[in-house]
Amino acid sequence: MIARVIATLLGWLSLASPVAAPAALAPALWVARDGDATVWLFGTVHQLRSGTPWLSGAVADAFSASDTLVLEIVEPTPDEMAAAVVQVTPPRPVPLPSELDRRLRRRAAELGFPRNAFDATAPWFAATVLAAQPLAQAGYTSTPAPETLLTTLAGRTGKPVTAFETLGQQLGIFAALPQGAQRMMLDRTLADRDPVPAMDHVVATWGRGDMATLDRLLGEDMDEAGPAVRTALLDKRNAAWAERIAEWMRQPGERFVAVGAGHLIGPGSVQERLRARGVAVTRVR
Repeated sequence: MIARVIATLLGWLSLASPVAAPAALAPALWVARDGDATVWLFGTVHQLRSGTPWLSGAVADAFSASDTLVLEIVEPTPDEMAAAVVQVTPPRPVPLPSELDRRLRRRAAELGFPRNAFDATAPWFAATVLAAQPLAQAGYTSTPAPETLLTTLAGRTGKPVTAFETLGQQLGIFAALPQGAQRMMLDRTLADRDPVPAMDHVVATWGRGDMATLDRLLGEDMDEAGPAVRTALLDKRNAAWAERIAEWMRQPGERFVAVGAGHLIGPGSVQERLRARGVAVTRVR
């Protein structure tokens, strides 16, 4: 279910539509401490229904106490997003198989796009946009999600905001996927006619802090997506981020790291890689 992968691993898609507020959530939080260095690890879902209350208790306290907010990417402006998308989405390198192309054109029309909207785009781009559109129509938006809200709060208090990656780098992860993996993503997206119930389940699971169930759900999605996608979206990025965090543990300061929850669960998670480097990580909520 590609929509769940996007929502828990990549923060570049921005959605918008208001709906009634659900019940308050209490997602998980971890911390690493060493002398004067503290790093909080908070797993996010990149889109939520409007009005979702999730910032409270230990998470709110940790964010308030931190000197710096660290995200996957610093939130881009619409112009920056458009420019980055153009830069990393060259025309489709080879035609799609006729049946896949027919399904793509039909699904585009069903979701309100021109039938030929994705004729010149790479499969990964069509897959991510089409996966996100039903969620947007159901009321999922980045506005109440952690990255957006935390960035807004950091701006109000003068808290610096940094990132592990640039927008171009994050989009480039998809663009660099083999054509077979991109087509698999598109095929799975087109087969998933109604991703909203599954996304609702992910958000509820995240909101309970049930990381074991979230790990199982994401594992199923990654099995569908294939090893190339897992390596690109999870393994390489988790390793790079853990290396950065391990360096921070040798520097004074308190950082609040907010990244997709998929990076903080299962084998090869950021926490597991930190522990392999001798950094103790403790769950506090």
